Amino acid sequence: MTQEASPRLHLVTGNHVDRLPDDGQPDDGRAAAPVVAEGSVLADLLRRAEALDAQVAAASTPRLPRGSGVVLAGAALTVVLALLGRQAWQLPQRGPGGVADVTQSLVTFLLLCAALCVWSAGRLVRPAELLPSRGAAPLWWALVAGSALVSLAAALSLASYAGTGERPADLLLRCAVPLVPAVLAGVLAADAGRPARVRAALGTGLVTVPMVAVGWALLSSAAGSADLGDVLGMTLLSGVAPFGVAVAFVAADRRHRRAG
Repeated sequence: MTQEASPRLHLVTGNHVDRLPDDGQPDDGRAAAPVVAEGSVLADLLRRAEALDAQVAAASTPRLPRGSGVVLAGAALTVVLALLGRQAWQLPQRGPGGVADVTQSLVTFLLLCAALCVWSAGRLVRPAELLPSRGAAPLWWALVAGSALVSLAAALSLASYAGTGERPADLLLRCAVPLVPAVLAGVLAADAGRPARVRAALGTGLVTVPMVAVGWALLSSAAGSADLGDVLGMTLLSGVAPFGVAVAFVAADRRHRRAG
C-alpha cells in the first residue's frame, strides 16, 4: 500500500490503483445504491408536486361563461328592464327640435339601466381574458360604453312619442343601434377565433337589446292598450332581429371560405 497527498488510502495491485473506502468495507458499489434510490424518490415527489400544482391552478382559473349563458342573461335583463320601464315615469315631451322637458328622475333611471347593462356585459364577457391584444379590451369597453349612450338617447327619443299619437318613423335607423356595435366587436376579436368573436358581439347585445326594450316600454306606458307582450314584440323586431343578423355575420368563418 502507498499513501498519496490525499488522506485516503489506495491499494496498488498490478497496474491498477483501487481506493479503499473510509469504513474499511470493499468498494463494490453497494453504498451508492441508497443514494441513487433516495434521488429517484425525491425526483418522483417533485414531479407529483408539480402535477398537483398544475391541477390546482387549472381548477382555480375562472372559466368564461358559455354563449348560452350570455344569451339567457340578456333575455332576463331585457324582461326586467322592460317591466321597470312600464312604470309611471314622467315622460319627456316631443318638441319641434326633438326631445324636450326631460325629467331628472327619468334620466337617472336610464343611466342606472345603462350602467347595469355595461356592468353585466363586462362581467360575462371579460374582455381582458377574451381578447388577445392589450389594446383590444379598452376598445371593447369604449365600444360598449358608446353603445350604452346611444341606446339611452334612442330610449329617450322613443319615450318622447308617448301621448303624441305619432309613430316613430326611424325604425330602420333604430335597428342599426344593436347591429353596428356587434359587428365592430367582432372586428376587434377577429384574431381571437370564432368563439371569441361571437362572445364579444354578444356582449354588446347585453347593452343594446335591453335598452331597446326600455325605450319601447316607456313608449307603451302612456298607452293603456299596449302590454308587456307588445313591448317584447317590438324589441324582437327592432332589437333582437338585427342583433341576430350581426352575430351571424360575425360568426361566419369567411377565412375558411376564401381559402377554399
